[in-house]
Amino acid sequence: MPRPSLRRLAVVLLLPLAPALGQQGYKNFENKHKGITFVYPASHDELPLPPTERLWIAKYVMRQQPDELKKVDERLFRAETPFLQVFRFQLPGAVTPSGERKTEGAAAEAGADEGPPVLTWEQFATMLGGLEMRPDPKKPDHFTLHPRQRGRAPGRGKDAEANVPEGYLVRRIEGQRVVGVIGFSYQPGAKTLQSQVTRMAASIKEVTDDAAERADAEIDKLYASGKFQAVEWRKAARAKMAKGWKALDTENFLIVHHSTNAALIRRIARDIEAMRAFYAEQFPPSKPIEAVAIVRVCRTKDEYHEYGGPPNSGGYWHPVNEELVFYDYSYTMQKMDSREKRLLGGHTLSDDDSLLVLYHEALHQYMHYAVGEFAPHDWFNEGYGDYFSGAVVGESTGRVLRVDPSPWRIHLAKDMCEHGEGFLSLKDVLHAERATFYNPARAGHYYAAAWSFVHFLKHGKAVPANPKWAALLSGYFDTVKAEYGKATEGVAADDQQQRAMASMKARREALKKVLDGIDLPALEAAWVQHVITMKDPWPQLRKKRK
Repeated sequence: MPRPSLRRLAVVLLLPLAPALGQQGYKNFENKHKGITFVYPASHDELPLPPTERLWIAKYVMRQQPDELKKVDERLFRAETPFLQVFRFQLPGAVTPSGERKTEGAAAEAGADEGPPVLTWEQFATMLGGLEMRPDPKKPDHFTLHPRQRGRAPGRGKDAEANVPEGYLVRRIEGQRVVGVIGFSYQPGAKTLQSQVTRMAASIKEVTDDAAERADAEIDKLYASGKFQAVEWRKAARAKMAKGWKALDTENFLIVHHSTNAALIRRIARDIEAMRAFYAEQFPPSKPIEAVAIVRVCRTKDEYHEYGGPPNSGGYWHPVNEELVFYDYSYTMQKMDSREKRLLGGHTLSDDDSLLVLYHEALHQYMHYAVGEFAPHDWFNEGYGDYFSGAVVGESTGRVLRVDPSPWRIHLAKDMCEHGEGFLSLKDVLHAERATFYNPARAGHYYAAAWSFVHFLKHGKAVPANPKWAALLSGYFDTVKAEYGKATEGVAADDQQQRAMASMKARREALKKVLDGIDLPALEAAWVQHVITMKDPWPQLRKKRK
């Protein structure tokens, strides 16, 4: 049976960053826009919440592994750092003195776009997933949290139990409002955790003065000129920023960042607008784009993953939160230890790596607004993203000058085509569905193949002479949109199963139509030859062959 996991057990808890446990010292929560104040341990750092979040008020993680948790495996501590989160929600009906609803079984009422959600206590407890909540018989509204399934703790001897997660929750019910704190640590830190959660929960108060109005007035001043669109949206996004985070407005974006790298933020502000215009040339929008989206720049790789960055990723686009998220690669490089640097194989992370990710993920962001719901094959989606990651933006013009090869893909693509290292046939690449494309064992090869195939269709010398090859990218794009539209006629917007089936059907129909009449072996041969003859701008970074 697998060991208990902080992340697995608290799936709905927006897990936090990397962290020292101090017995003394608390700080005040300072976001006045949320109408609530409390204290939190000075040993913890605040992480931002997604802009759509309404249940959780704030989240915090330890900075360093404290002495009392030294027996906890260091790798486990770094991967699943102890955290604290503050919650607030409204009860839908009258409650008993114990805090339970008088009438059971009602579904959660839909809350307004702003303000806390409406939940029953039972629904909130259910959201904690694989956790067993045990009331403290001596302390009303205090609960210990334990895994419902507990396996043998990892480690050896007496230290094994140190790696078992321990949770604690304190709630306060005040009329129809429920507020509280939930936290997780490991067994040696259980008493300290209980003390922290209890003190935080007791300190929660509503803001009763005009602090929120004054804070809003400060934000209002930023937009007094009338220069920017979607002003109310921008104000709301700024009001939700975590302590220490800053924001920079551009015409179509709000850059929210935790970076001290001013040069990088300036380049992002310039280049994101240049790329937006470039995408529009390649994929004209179906209708004018009025939405403003967030570009979130985390300070380090660790912070990026704790915010929600998927494992083995360098950036991601979250359509629900409408955020493009990545991190400061050059600062991350500074914070790496010798082992982590060796894993890079001699590569030095720089601002160029941050921008490479920006250009890739910004395409996904643009497509969301320009085309709407869109379900192409991953070779098209990721291949095009990696293609645009090679864009070069002019410093003086602020426009895309050219598209170079991808430094992250070219060497593996060449190894595949020149030496057969993990080679994927074009048929396999084009027909791969998500589970196959993103399989960790082969994902790198699929990405490299997809990028190089898109690069071939955009720049291959043999392509213009073959009209069907030349029309393959645009033809697939237009066809999959049309096929998906037909396949979803009459399908409810929230019917995810039917829409997933429609997506698959649309992809297969589109690919079948655009490949009709194409000699696939000849196309594959031309693609492979293009990769082999492609000039490598970074030959010194390519893996040396024996």
